[in-house]
Amino acid sequence: MDIIFKTLDKLSISVDWLVTRLVFVLMVGLVITTTLQIIFRVFFDALIWSEELSRYLLVWITFFAATMAYKRGTHIVINFAVNNLKAKIKIWFTTFQYLISMIFFGVLLYYNWQMIQLQIFQISPAMSLPMQYVYFGITASMGIMLIHALAGLSMEFSSHVQKQVKK
Repeated sequence: MDIIFKTLDKLSISVDWLVTRLVFVLMVGLVITTTLQIIFRVFFDALIWSEELSRYLLVWITFFAATMAYKRGTHIVINFAVNNLKAKIKIWFTTFQYLISMIFFGVLLYYNWQMIQLQIFQISPAMSLPMQYVYFGITASMGIMLIHALAGLSMEFSSHVQKQVKK
């Protein structure tokens, strides 16, 4: 059982490492695209595709950066009540939080996948990019958050079991 917990944690850490690099590359792409958009708009004819690409890059950055925030626990939270709970109640509350998060991510993943299937013939106006690619960023980010939630839940469970063994 312990090997499963460690494997999930390693998977979560590895995926987070990859996502961090992906977000960096996407941000560099967004800066370059926006800079080109400004230069071409001021000195030449405006680029047709740059505004659309910037919008899609920003959507991907938003969702993938959200996975990073979820992994690190840096989303906005109100935890003053949770911090004042007794240890046993806090464990149950944290477990409940992970379970609700996993249900939420799973539902979003499922319905976004359904939406991707419906968008099979839709293309973006300026770049003629299949919209499936744009929406896939949301699906992938929900899958990544599901991995992080599973890893968090498994580590919570593992630490609880270890505390019980020490007693």
